[in-house]
Amino acid sequence: MSTSSSLVSVLIALPLRLLYRANSESLSASPEYDPRASPLFFFSSVVHRSKMSAEIEESRTRRSSIERSLRLVKKAFLNISVEPIIFFVYIGWVFGNTLQSPGLYRRICETYYGDDPKVHCRHLTTHFVEDKVQIHSAEWSLYSAICYLTPAVFADTILGAYGDKYGRQVNILIGIAGIAFSEFGFMLTISQAAHTPYWTVLLFGLTTGATGYIALVPVSCNAYLADITTDSDLLTIKSSMLIVAQQLASIIGGAVAAALSGMNIPLAVDVEIALYVVAFVYTLWRIPQRPGYMEQTRKIRGNTLTSIKSSRSDVTKFFSEIWQLLKEGFVTYTRKRVGHRRAFMFITAIVLMLTYTTAVETRTSPVMNTYVFRRTSEQALAWTSRDIGYWNASGFFCLIVGTVGGIFVFKKIFRFRETTLILIALVSSSIRTVVIAFATKGWHMYAANVCGLFSGLVQPAVVSFITQLVPYEETGRAFSLFGIGGDLAFIISNLVYSNVYRGTVAWMPGFLFLFIGLLQLLAGLAMLWVHFCSAAEGVGRIDQSLNGPRDIQRAISTLAEEHDENSSQMAIFTTGERKISKKKSTALNIYDHALERRLQKQNSAGFWESLTDVRRDRNGSFY
Repeated sequence: MSTSSSLVSVLIALPLRLLYRANSESLSASPEYDPRASPLFFFSSVVHRSKMSAEIEESRTRRSSIERSLRLVKKAFLNISVEPIIFFVYIGWVFGNTLQSPGLYRRICETYYGDDPKVHCRHLTTHFVEDKVQIHSAEWSLYSAICYLTPAVFADTILGAYGDKYGRQVNILIGIAGIAFSEFGFMLTISQAAHTPYWTVLLFGLTTGATGYIALVPVSCNAYLADITTDSDLLTIKSSMLIVAQQLASIIGGAVAAALSGMNIPLAVDVEIALYVVAFVYTLWRIPQRPGYMEQTRKIRGNTLTSIKSSRSDVTKFFSEIWQLLKEGFVTYTRKRVGHRRAFMFITAIVLMLTYTTAVETRTSPVMNTYVFRRTSEQALAWTSRDIGYWNASGFFCLIVGTVGGIFVFKKIFRFRETTLILIALVSSSIRTVVIAFATKGWHMYAANVCGLFSGLVQPAVVSFITQLVPYEETGRAFSLFGIGGDLAFIISNLVYSNVYRGTVAWMPGFLFLFIGLLQLLAGLAMLWVHFCSAAEGVGRIDQSLNGPRDIQRAISTLAEEHDENSSQMAIFTTGERKISKKKSTALNIYDHALERRLQKQNSAGFWESLTDVRRDRNGSFY
């Protein structure tokens, strides 16, 4: 805007100054001539003053934006809420997992070769035996994932809906208690005193999965921030602080575990559980059990518009609401949309799940630990818990630097689109996995972490891109299936990755990571299509700060809904004792009606085909 106004000012002022100079030269001989009295001088000065005022106004706007950002950051730091919970939970989790991983690997070896006097499970020396132990380790990793992820799919759905309705404190407490309970299974299995069979871990995993396991804690913390924060900019800062707290805790947990690698397992589990207790007590003290602002508003409206009496029990209502939410989320992804937006949503969601599972699979998973513990082949890394701790700490540090710095450089300075950030993240993550596949020395693994510097850009970029594809009122529904999709993605990825590692460990242990890199390459090709096609359709070109067509879309989408709500309010006063129907209104809002008109005109469009000539929609029109 400032560039165009400056250009106009120059085009106007230049000919005026030339005319003014010619006129002044012709009149300069007259002693009574005053240049300031010339109309041309007056008009030129007006143009100059308007240009100066525009520059001053732009400077004031920029300064006020910076001051507001600083105020929001200060407010976020002064109102710390769930960040310490994430900090203590992830310090304990990374610390415990790092120290327990060699013991679990040894326990699997003892399960199959404990009675063989020629096999020393603490220090394997036979290549054939180690290959067998690696295969069995991948099998048990798959069984463990199925045991805790299968019930976690249902637990995350039920507990997530419960948190939306009644508050987040109970969910956070249940998640912390489930993590702490699972540690007793590991301690009983690894401990020389109890020395229970390895399937003890599976039994504890089933119970822990019913509590949502560790995924429930960050999800509930993010939801709590959304419940208590109405300013979207402040919410972005708080969410970023939560991510930084999680990554910083992972760095500290890995580094401390590496420094204390000689600590015995029972004592390490005690330290881990103590950190969970601190997070549990803090949650009881700091986080209240009450629904968020939007839920309270909905309840007030519901109590006004509906009758208090109900023929159904609260439990039946609760599960029917869950089913309705799942159905609405499914419809959000499957309904036909303008252009290729539905295909964009599917591809970006798949990319998010793939990169998320890749991040876990190549950092803290049992298969990753199994890969680095190899010691009998010539090019094996032969790592210990100390090496894993320092390597994970460096990896999480690179993630923090790459995510924060990448967003600032690529988004704020270069103004890259969200799809460009996703492509950069996919390339970075793919290079990292390929380097891990061919790593034969410790510094190769650290170089891989540096190559994956920008792999953490996927999550913020996908979230921002999804908000550009769906109307404002559908954003929450689009994100509601991410938790369930993440659990299912982990089940599928563990099923695939474990079997790939089992089948290739004998001839190329790093082939799994090449396979993961190939999957990310295919996802990158699909994302490249999204990048160019979305640019052609004008996705992301609308300047949000100008309150443009997206705000118009938001306004017109709610007109019909407000009309229905006002009609219901009037019905309270006009129907007397008659029961108001609780059936959900099927009336379409204006935005949905416009889409239905498009569907009627081009009902034969395929899944990957455009609904209409997208060139008509580049200016943000929905009709």
